Amino acid sequence: MKYTDKNIKKLYISVLILLFLSFRLYSIDVGAVFRVGNLAFQPNRSIDTTTYSGDNLLYGVSLYASSPITDTFSFESGFYNDSILRNISYTIFNYREKFISIGVGPFFGFFNATSTILKSGISTGVKLELPGVAFINFRSDSTIGGRLIETGDYIQEKNDIGIGFYVYNAISSVNLSSKKFTQKSSDTLETVDSLIEYSFKTIIFQKNIPYRITIAFAYETLSKLFIEASATTTHTLDSIMLNTEFDINITDYMQFSTNLESSIYTFGQDELLGISNPGPGGYLFRLNTGIKMNVDKFIKPGMFF
Repeated sequence: MKYTDKNIKKLYISVLILLFLSFRLYSIDVGAVFRVGNLAFQPNRSIDTTTYSGDNLLYGVSLYASSPITDTFSFESGFYNDSILRNISYTIFNYREKFISIGVGPFFGFFNATSTILKSGISTGVKLELPGVAFINFRSDSTIGGRLIETGDYIQEKNDIGIGFYVYNAISSVNLSSKKFTQKSSDTLETVDSLIEYSFKTIIFQKNIPYRITIAFAYETLSKLFIEASATTTHTLDSIMLNTEFDINITDYMQFSTNLESSIYTFGQDELLGISNPGPGGYLFRLNTGIKMNVDKFIKPGMFF
């Protein structure tokens, strides 16, 4: 079958109907995440701006849900707001066996341009694992369409790959992730927002302890390109990052999480060459704080059914 906007939208509606008909309310985990940070280019940044103050904060809210269907099937779905990708939505079904997990589902950009309410795409993921030893995973989300014709048209792309191994009470991994948002801003101008990150991450946990700690060291390149017919202008910030995340089980049905990405050192490249540690007090950051609730444990059996 050829993947078109019409086919993808029909698939997405069918998926939503299936979810409502197939699951009891309390079989689903639901969550919300609030983000704030000053390490991101403003969507309306001008090509002539060659400074970076870090004084402007960008905010966003995301909602998501996940649930097992059988012992081998599960689904996850969400509406996310991201400083690079803008607004995205996806539903992905996962099939898991002992050594492999495969996921696929529809992906959408929504309300990112007045000319396009929904932009269709595909989410895919694969994970190969030797339980308790090592793993490799890959995830790709991308809208469909390679040409930007009308003003406001855009393409969203997100890719993640990680290779990790298990040690006593910890999981360590080397990761590469990238995000890109390309948009035709006018008849003569295309803009590209992108973030590429290389990281080493360690998740520390202990059995029967109600919290988990994740520490990551990362090097990232944040850039915004202005592509005109005869020239390309690039604004770039490179950063060395320290990322810390805490996941705490407040009750048996609710988990609180906070993820702070702090810049150790940030410097400008290309048109921003010469900029060093911008931001209030030289501090740039991204903060994500969220709550996840297991509805199955929250709602008493027999309360509604």
